[in-house]
Parts: sequence; C-alpha cells; structure tokens
Amino acid sequence: MNVEGYELLRVHREGRIVTVEIAHPPMNLITGELLAEFDRVTTELAVDPEVVVAVFGSSTPGFFLCHAKYDDFEKLKMAEVPSTRDEVPMNAVHRITERLRSMDKVTIAQVDGRATGGGAAIVMACDLRYGTVESAVFNSFGVPMGTGLGGGATQVLPRLVGRSRATELILGALDLDAETAERWGYLTRALPAAEIGGYVDRYARRVAQCVPEVIKRTKGLIAQFDSTPLAEGLRDENFALQQLAARPEAADAIRTFLEIGGETVGGESRLEHLLGELLQKMDG
Repeated sequence: MNVEGYELLRVHREGRIVTVEIAHPPMNLITGELLAEFDRVTTELAVDPEVVVAVFGSSTPGFFLCHAKYDDFEKLKMAEVPSTRDEVPMNAVHRITERLRSMDKVTIAQVDGRATGGGAAIVMACDLRYGTVESAVFNSFGVPMGTGLGGGATQVLPRLVGRSRATELILGALDLDAETAERWGYLTRALPAAEIGGYVDRYARRVAQCVPEVIKRTKGLIAQFDSTPLAEGLRDENFALQQLAARPEAADAIRTFLEIGGETVGGESRLEHLLGELLQKMDG
C-alpha cells in the first residue's frame, strides 16, 4: 500500500505492521476530508497481502476520533427521505467499519482521549481495543440530537456490552470511562498512559512474527463465531488445522518448540515467554 499522500492521517509501515495516526486537531472531528482518507487507508489495507497488523492511534491530545462534523452532516443524508429500508445503503462509516471487521488483518485501536459517534464506531469495529485509564472515554450519541445514530452502535454495542448496558449508554448519551469499558467488555484492556504504547507495540510485533496465512485464517474463524452454528464452526476449524498443519512452516515450528524447551516442566511453566522465543527464532 502507498503510505504517502495523506494530510490528516500519518501512515507508517514497518514490515508487516501498518500504523495509522489521526492528526486532525483540535479534536479529530470526522470531516468529509478525514472520512475520505479513512476510506482510502482501510481500502488499501484490506487488499495488501503483506500486512498482518494495523494499529490506529491519534496524535491529537485528549482526542482519539470524534463524531461527524455537523457542517458536513448534510453530505451523510440522502437526497430524498427514503420510505423503505431497501432504498438505503450502508453509509460511509458503515462501509469503513465493516471493512475493519472483515479484513484479514488484526486491527487494533489504541485510544488515548475521547472517541465519540463515528469515532467510537471505528473503535468498536477493531479486533482489539486498548484505552488509557486516565483519558479514554467513549460516547455513542445521536438520541439527544434528534437524529438517531449512524455509526453502527445500535447493532455493535449490544454485542459488546449486552442489551441493557447498551440501552443505558445510547439512550442517555452517557460517557463510558476506560475502567468501566474494560469491565464491560468494550475494551480489551485499560492501561496506564505510560504503558499503553509499549504494550500495543509488543503485541503487534508478536502477532506480526506469526505465519501470515495462519493469522488470517484464524481471525476469520474467530470472526464467524456469532454467525455460524457451533458444529459448523468446529468443522471449519478442523479444516483449517488440516490444511495449515500440512505446511512446512508448521513442522519447523514444532521441531524448534521441542528443541527450546517445549513439553518440559520448565518450558511449559513459562509458555507465553517460550512461544515468544519460538516466534523470534522462526522469524529470524
């Protein structure tokens, strides 16, 4: 993918990892220009066969990504008020969030500051969501504005936190702090600001060291959990296992794992770290 030509995003690539930093001060409002750049970067990410991990963050103090700018709100509305649902396509934010959910990359939101409206929807669409304890705040609003919602929160938020909690947050347009968001399942983890960058970087590098095809197939299996009957999902998992385990990379990894201490009391007692050493050896 081409990382050049962005004005409101700073896109950086290092090996199999792409980092996208939102830089649209003072509050990273979603303008038409920012939405167009998000559309471009997610489209290019989705089709790049070499990228394994995409991390989204912000360089604007106090804000990750805010709602659509109301000066641009008319651009989101259809020319005529529809009379049936069949007349209505997904809007631009919906297309971006569905792309984030469905692409065969691991998508990570690193939230330091506020994420509201469409910005919160983009966070929710990512596979992994990390927020700073001190300043990450989420708000999916639209009810007090009289417009309703258009980023997807009515459909996604109940899947993350449950119907009752989603109803409270959406109808009341309430702020959700990071510690509560972690406890409710909105955030994967809430971390101190001094630690979040290092944690996300280490995690992204760990995942990027894995065999890309295994990451992509496995993300696809996880993503279908709520739309596929369990018996079918188990067969899909075994199908992937049979194909992936037949690859030479799998045989090499198993041999190396045993050589460095796998299936020993000492090795198995520190499995997370042992697997990190395995990934470094295989990647090197």
